[in-house]
Amino acid sequence: MLMRIGGVFALVFGLSSCEAYEQGKLIDIEDSNAYVWQKYMNEQEFNQIEVGMSYLDVVKIAKGIGTFQKDGLYIWQDEHTLTQAYEIHFQNDQLVDKKVIELKGHSTR
Repeated sequence: MLMRIGGVFALVFGLSSCEAYEQGKLIDIEDSNAYVWQKYMNEQEFNQIEVGMSYLDVVKIAKGIGTFQKDGLYIWQDEHTLTQAYEIHFQNDQLVDKKVIELKGHSTR
């Protein structure tokens, strides 16, 4: 019985450690930017991302995390313009769709 409890604890601790490790990598990527705007995406970075990439792969290319919207949908603001952004959709941590979207209204930055 103690072996089983220990095994469950090790599994839970291992999973939470993996999640913490992933979060740490995301923070390190954003912290590597000299300027705040560098955490946003630009057109060249958008063109580098491909279907099948993981969220972490996209974050590495963009050098910043996207803003979670819903159901695996993330938005990255454009580094250069306030009128466009990049919508990236993931399923099971795999990029399945990407598109440029036009923004209307005021900026939140």
